[in-house]
Amino acid sequence: MKTILILWLAYLCLTACSDGQTEQASGTEPATEVTLTHPVRGCIPQETVLMATTSYQCKTTVTSPIASFVTDVQVKPGTRVQAGQILYRLESKEQHALGINENLIDITAERDGIVLDVQAQPGSYAAEGTTLCTLVDTASLVFEINVPYEQRAYARAGSRCTLELPDGAHLTATVQSPLAVMNTASQSERVVAIAEAPFLPEGMNVKAIFTSRNISAGITILPKSAVQSDETLAEHWVMRLAKDSTAAKVPVSIGNSTTDSIEILSPILSPRELIVATGSYGLTDGARVTIIQ
Repeated sequence: MKTILILWLAYLCLTACSDGQTEQASGTEPATEVTLTHPVRGCIPQETVLMATTSYQCKTTVTSPIASFVTDVQVKPGTRVQAGQILYRLESKEQHALGINENLIDITAERDGIVLDVQAQPGSYAAEGTTLCTLVDTASLVFEINVPYEQRAYARAGSRCTLELPDGAHLTATVQSPLAVMNTASQSERVVAIAEAPFLPEGMNVKAIFTSRNISAGITILPKSAVQSDETLAEHWVMRLAKDSTAAKVPVSIGNSTTDSIEILSPILSPRELIVATGSYGLTDGARVTIIQ
């Protein structure tokens, strides 16, 4: 009886060990669900954003030709005037003293423009050369771009840029020439650019966006989610799908990027290759994957 019990216990032990080994042998590494993408050829423009300010280069100061009194003011700040339009009527000191209201002196605009300010009011005395008002020629609108000296290559004469207004509107501008003025604190120079624009107030801050494209051959673009990096962002890699449904780690060198895409400078990836788009975070080289739609 004792011998039978010992044999029975030995049988149970062998059975348990055999079952454990079978489960261990049949068990496989769980597969990670991923989505795939194909590399595409192209390039992502590099944008350099500088600040610019609106300015009117042609301003006309209207002055009194003689010592006189202002009898009539026909403009106010913001008034649009045409060439030849009457701005002021003046009477000389002698006319004012004698009370003669005939043959008044009309002060007219020399060109089309907008009245920037009005300094002399009706009844005021204006000595010879006194400023009456200031006109600005709307056609003389320019954009003065503040260019750091180390970035002056972007804003050369003849280069083009996109001006972004505070309301989101965009204008295409052409760089003309730099002004002989430099900000000594920021070491930036002012460069003039012109564009077809509606009336804009002087002193408005806008963005000047310069774009440059990488014309090197063989650049591919991937979704940004497909590129992984280490904690220091010193190394980058993608996971490529191998024929045995495993992911292979491929170190890459990256270039320009947007919010959702990134350039792969090297190695050159074929458009036929399958790259893990999502689900690659934490994947190790040789990990099993399952493709989902």
